[in-house]
Amino acid sequence: MTASLAIRGWRLSATAACLLPLLGCATLDRSIAIAEQVVTPITLEDPADVSAYDLAEAMLMAGFSPEQIVRDGPAVRNALATSGGAQVRYNHMAEALFAVHGQELYVTSRTRGTFTQPLRLVIGDSSGR
Repeated sequence: MTASLAIRGWRLSATAACLLPLLGCATLDRSIAIAEQVVTPITLEDPADVSAYDLAEAMLMAGFSPEQIVRDGPAVRNALATSGGAQVRYNHMAEALFAVHGQELYVTSRTRGTFTQPLRLVIGDSSGR
């Protein structure tokens, strides 16, 4: 009986010794967790509801594929509505930055440069655009 307790204690110690170094891989640091996200909100002064059509058009002009637009477009749109800006990263590299200023969506793309997209009125938008 004492031999089985000793074996259990040894197994528990060995398991703990193997798992403790892995605890450093998990982080509660918000900045590191955000860096892993594809779409990161950027806080600016003009949050705005950008229509899905305007955003899809801008993302196509910025070089995004239709699949990327379907996958990441809603997160970009939410970031623009809550923060006024968004950054899209693939493989830890910024692909594009989006910022709303007035009635324009400013886009800087890693592959296509910088351009503006005029924003149309979003139905149900009470901001007067």
